[in-house]
Amino acid sequence: MKKKFLLGIGIITLIIFSGCISIPENQSLENNKPKIEITPEFYDFGNVPYEKIEYVFFVKNKGTGILEITGISTSCGCTKGTIDKKLINSGETAKLLVTIDPNLMEKGIEGKIERIVYVKSNDIEKPEIEIELKANIVR
Repeated sequence: MKKKFLLGIGIITLIIFSGCISIPENQSLENNKPKIEITPEFYDFGNVPYEKIEYVFFVKNKGTGILEITGISTSCGCTKGTIDKKLINSGETAKLLVTIDPNLMEKGIEGKIERIVYVKSNDIEKPEIEIELKANIVR
């Protein structure tokens, strides 16, 4: 039994080192990378009433590997981000809905605000992207 096992390991080693099993150059692991792109990169709501506002961003995978969204966080509890899919195939796009609710801020806050949405992914070159949001809250 032990001889058969060692023989099997030896044959597998020979196959691998003889070049019988290879990865085509255009499909190498180096080229199999996800690449995140978010559009737009920032958004200014302008003058808005003291109520919940929202905007949809588009998260595209411009790479060749599967893009995985590993986390979405924000700079303030009044801001939330939800994405419609966490695994994005090459060439596909997901929708990222961002909301800001002034009712969740300190009472009476009005005027210009700035918030950040942080999107984390498995993109090696850009593991985290920041989306800047601006608004002028008026009553």
